[in-house]
Amino acid sequence: MDTTYQYIITRFIDSFLFMSYLFFIFLSIQIFFLWKDVDKNMKDLIVTESFVNINCMYAIILSLSVIIFSFFEGIIQFDTQFGILRMLTPAILLVFSYEWYSRLKPHVNKFLPLELTDLNSLLNNN
Repeated sequence: MDTTYQYIITRFIDSFLFMSYLFFIFLSIQIFFLWKDVDKNMKDLIVTESFVNINCMYAIILSLSVIIFSFFEGIIQFDTQFGILRMLTPAILLVFSYEWYSRLKPHVNKFLPLELTDLNSLLNNN
C-alpha cells in the first residue's frame, strides 16, 4: 500500500481513537452524576443479575482485546490493517459506558442540565 494512503488511514484511526476517548470521558462524567442522584432504594432494580453478566462479558472482551493487541504489537510491526484492532478497545468502552448511562438515566429523580443529558440534540445540530 502506498505510504500516502497509510498515512491517511493512520490519521483517521488516531482521530477516531481521540474522539472515542473524549466521548467515553463525557459519558463517564454523566454516569458519575447520575449515580449520585439515583434513589438508594432503586439500586436493586438497576443492577440486576443479567446486567452484571453483560458487564462481565464487556470486561472479558475488553481484557482479551488489550491482551491480543499487546501480544501482536510485540511480534509484528504496526501497519494500517492492524489499526482496526486498536479501535476495538475504545469501541468496547463506549458501548460499556453507554449501557450504564442508558440503565441509570430513567431512575434519576433529579434532572441534570439539558446540555449534559440531551444527546439527540447534539447529534441533530451537526
